[in-house]
Amino acid sequence: MLVLVGIIVGLFVLLVVGTWLSNRFGKKDPEADASDEGVNVALDCCGAHEVCDFEEMLKNPDEIVYFEDEELDRYQGVNPNEYRDEQIDEFRDVLYTLDSEEIRKWLLSIERRKIQLPSVLKQEAIQLLAEAS
Repeated sequence: MLVLVGIIVGLFVLLVVGTWLSNRFGKKDPEADASDEGVNVALDCCGAHEVCDFEEMLKNPDEIVYFEDEELDRYQGVNPNEYRDEQIDEFRDVLYTLDSEEIRKWLLSIERRKIQLPSVLKQEAIQLLAEAS
């Protein structure tokens, strides 16, 4: 019985000390609080905006987002192995100007536009996606 009381008292002390330490050292920087005040975040936002944006694109299969790459639409229906070097460079120019979080969205965009990525760029795109993670 005495051991049980000791355990309960010990847990209570740990709880009090843990709460005190959390309050003492876990406070945010006041300047950080001031900068967060002007940010409006949706109530259903998970905080991972690139994931939410990508999932939103998946929910709207008819939505096509362009990345200043409208000129690539002329390659609709072209076999991925039939691109010439200068055509591949057009795709490469777009790919390497994207932010790391935009690459998946761009790949989905060109897929929805019925454009196949040149075969030689598929591995590069996969590598860029892996580096972004």
